[in-house]
Amino acid sequence: MMIRRGVIGGLIALCLIVFTVYFRESGSGPLHGAQQMAGSAAMPLQSITERATQPFRDGWSWVTGLVDARGQNEDLKAQNAALQARVLALSDQSAEIARLRTLLRIDGSVPSGYKSVVASVVGRSPTNWYARATLSAGTSDGIVVNSPVVSGAAPGAALVGIITEASAFTSVVTFITDASIRVGATVDGSGGALGVLRPTVGGQLMMGGVPRDFRVKAGGIVRTAGFSTDLRLPSVFPRGIAVGLVAGVGSRDVDTFQTIQVTPYVDVRTLADVAVLTPQSAAARRRAAG
Repeated sequence: MMIRRGVIGGLIALCLIVFTVYFRESGSGPLHGAQQMAGSAAMPLQSITERATQPFRDGWSWVTGLVDARGQNEDLKAQNAALQARVLALSDQSAEIARLRTLLRIDGSVPSGYKSVVASVVGRSPTNWYARATLSAGTSDGIVVNSPVVSGAAPGAALVGIITEASAFTSVVTFITDASIRVGATVDGSGGALGVLRPTVGGQLMMGGVPRDFRVKAGGIVRTAGFSTDLRLPSVFPRGIAVGLVAGVGSRDVDTFQTIQVTPYVDVRTLADVAVLTPQSAAARRRAAG
């Protein structure tokens, strides 16, 4: 035991002597030279170790980077889904705002003696989009046969048809583009020209019976005139409801009347909501009674 302690003490003393000499000698001394030789000898081993472990370090970096990328991808997917849901919500809101604006335009131009009842289109003819449609309101809402049907357009309410059937909770609108409908009409700025609208093809209308001496020009607004083709009966359409625009005017020298092409304000194929003008005044009820 004493010998072992002596050996340890000797080694400690030797280390102290070596450190003292190392720190006191110059950079070119023997101990500094020995340190540099040892470092030079260890450098190849260090280089080999770095080259051997580099693939493992690279692999670890790739794995951790892949995990991070997958996490970021999931975050981006969640953000994209949230943005898509927001876009759809905004789209629905925009559609609802547009619908409400359309209905507001109708309310501002309802003829005197009538009340508007909003209804949705719930059924259509599968063979003729221009003929008729089923609405989501009926007699329980005040709708009666011969109630005019309008939709929103640039001037306000634009005529699209007439109620031809009505039950408690649904009704049928026959469009002005159906072959059975005739509408007495006039053209703004024409000097009081009167004629009769009838459907042609592709949802267009033709206004006939207007003498050549009336000044009908393309772009003129066509409105209901409040008269019926049957002189014994009043028109079911009150005067002044916008119908469409004059698309073209023509006649031959031998013709007595003008040929007036009219484009309706509303394409009835795209209708989703309408307003039915239910008669309230005595005059309006007489019109609906025919």
